Amino acid sequence: EVKSGDIIEVKAGEKIVIDGIMTQGGSSFDTSSLTGESTPIYLKEGDKILSGYIALDTVFRYQVICDVNSSILSKITSLLEDSMNKKPKIEKLANLVSGYFSTAILLFSVGTLLFWYFRGASFEHSLIVAISVIVIACPCALGLATPVSTLVGLGMAAKKGILFKESSFLETMAKCDVLMLDKTGTITSGEPKIVEKIYLKEFDTALLYSLSSHSTHPISKAIAECFAEEKVNAKELQEIKSIEAKGIKARYNKHMLYGGSQSLLQENGIKCDSQFHNFSEYYFAIDDEVVAIFALEDVPRVDAKESIEGIKKLGIKVVMLTGDNKKVAEKISHLVGIDTFYASLLPQNKAKIVEEARNEGKRVVMTGDGINDALALSKSEIAITLGSGADIALNVSDVVLINSSFDALYSAFLISKKTYRTIRENLFLSFLYNAITIPLAMAGHVIPLFAALSMSLSSLIVVGNAMRINLLKLPKKK
Repeated sequence: EVKSGDIIEVKAGEKIVIDGIMTQGGSSFDTSSLTGESTPIYLKEGDKILSGYIALDTVFRYQVICDVNSSILSKITSLLEDSMNKKPKIEKLANLVSGYFSTAILLFSVGTLLFWYFRGASFEHSLIVAISVIVIACPCALGLATPVSTLVGLGMAAKKGILFKESSFLETMAKCDVLMLDKTGTITSGEPKIVEKIYLKEFDTALLYSLSSHSTHPISKAIAECFAEEKVNAKELQEIKSIEAKGIKARYNKHMLYGGSQSLLQENGIKCDSQFHNFSEYYFAIDDEVVAIFALEDVPRVDAKESIEGIKKLGIKVVMLTGDNKKVAEKISHLVGIDTFYASLLPQNKAKIVEEARNEGKRVVMTGDGINDALALSKSEIAITLGSGADIALNVSDVVLINSSFDALYSAFLISKKTYRTIRENLFLSFLYNAITIPLAMAGHVIPLFAALSMSLSSLIVVGNAMRINLLKLPKKK
C-alpha cells in the first residue's frame, strides 16, 4: 500500500523494506545483509536508504522513492529462498557415499558375472546373478535416508510454528549442548507491568509518553502504554537516540530528556539512587534532575519452567543472560529452574560469554528477541529468535519461533534430535540391508524378481521409519 512519495518513520532495530531518501534525522545502519560489510554506516538527510538496511540507534523519517516490488530487497528474495535448499552435512555425506557405492556395485556386478561365467556357469545364468546384484543394491534407501527424515522434521516443526531457515540447522541444533537465554521477552512474557511509581517533581507526562513511545524495549512500551490509557497527547521531540541496553534520550525545545536505567542517567552525570531492588527500574529525568522512578515486574512465561526442565533432561545446560540487575535475575532464574545466570550485561558482554563457551568446545544455542541480543545471536552456533522480536534479531537468526511460545523452543530441540537420530537409524538400516543382501545376491541365492521386491521393501522401511518422527509427543501450548 505504500507509494512513492510517502513518508515512513523508522525506530531503532527496524528493517527498511522499501528504498527511499532520508528526510529527517540521521542514523547508523547495519548494511551487512546487502554489502557484507560488518561496520555500520551513518546516513543523514539527503542520503539514499536501501531496503535490507537495519536501523541501529535513532528514530528518523524517510521518503519512499519506489514501490515494494521495485526495491532491492524484493530483487534478492529469490536468492534468499535458494538458501533454504542447503543440505545438511550428513545428507551431503550420504550422497557422496551413494556415488562411490553405485560405482562399487557396478564393479561387483561385473566381477560376479565374470566369476560365475569362468566357473562354468552359462552366460545367461551369470548375467542373471549379476543383474540381481545391481537390482538388490540399488542405493534408493541410502539416498532416501536423509532427505525424507529432514522433510518430515521440517514439516512437523512448521506445524508447531518453528521455522528453520535452512534444513542443515536441524542437524546442527541436534548436536548443541548449551542453551543461553535472554530474560526479557524470552523467558519472561516481555510485557512488564508497573507495580509502583514515585514522582519526585511535577512534570508534563506528555514528555515521558513521547519519549518512551519511541523505544521498542518492553519496559519503555509498558511506560508508554500506561500514559496512553490517560490519553496524553504526544510532543514533537528532536535528536532522539536509543542507547543499547540502557534507554533512550531526546531533546524537547531547550530541555534534554532521559528515560531508562540507572546507568544511563549516571553516564550523563545525573545522580540517582535505586529505590526498588527487587524490581526492574525505569528513571525519567529532565536535564540533570530525576523527576520520576517506576518499578516494573515481568513474570516468566507460563510454560517456561516446564520447558526448561525438559530441555535440561535432554542433557543441555541452560544459562540465562540479562541486562537487568542481579536481584531481578536471581528471582527469575529461581522461578524457572535455571542454575547459572549472568546479570547487568551489555550486548557485548553477552556476545563475549557466548564466544567464550564456544572457544571451550561447547556448541551454543542462543535465544533472544531484542536489539541487544543481536550480537550474541550472531556469535552462537544456532541463533533462535521469537517471531515478535526486533527485525535486527530476526535478521541474524537461524531458527524463528513464529508463535513466540516458549514450549516451541523445547519442541525445536525435540524435533531436531529426533530427526537426526532417525537419519542415523535410516543410514544404519541401509548399510545393514546392503551388507546382508549383496553377498547373498553375489552367491546366486536371489533372483532379480526377489531382488526388486527386496530393494523396494528397504526403501519403504526407510520411509516408514522417517514417518515415525510424526509420532513424537510435543508439549502443548498453554
